[in-house]
Amino acid sequence: MDNVDRETTQKIMDLFSRFRRLHRACPIPGIKHSEMRILFGVKKSLKVHGCGARISDLSRGMRVTSPTVTQLVNSLESSGLVERTTDPQDRRSIRVILTKKGEETLQTAADAFFSEFHGLVKHLGEEKSQQLIELLTESFNYLRSNTPTKFAGETE
Repeated sequence: MDNVDRETTQKIMDLFSRFRRLHRACPIPGIKHSEMRILFGVKKSLKVHGCGARISDLSRGMRVTSPTVTQLVNSLESSGLVERTTDPQDRRSIRVILTKKGEETLQTAADAFFSEFHGLVKHLGEEKSQQLIELLTESFNYLRSNTPTKFAGETE
């Protein structure tokens, strides 16, 4: 690898790292990024499975331990954003569901994220936005196919 390749590679790595850090802040005051990820995970579970999420499913999806997720769920529960319910198919299992306040909070955050990216589309214009979509899709597919292990919860 020559110096030009090394420099270009480092710039791409740096940019991906900067993008990752950019969205660590949550658009809702008082809620941590990790708690917002729990809320989105619970919402996704409801869409996919028609019921709330198990702690184990959330921990796999976030690639963290179950005790970490339990602490986050405890915090969200004390804020009135989620609640625990018994799984109707397996009464030994507990599901986490969104409360009305949790759904409203999640919608506010989703609207803020959408607005931010809509602003980017307006800034770049349609042509550059389509180019960005193509380049990011190609980059994602390349990196996914060259990563030795699939991420937990990743769908094809």
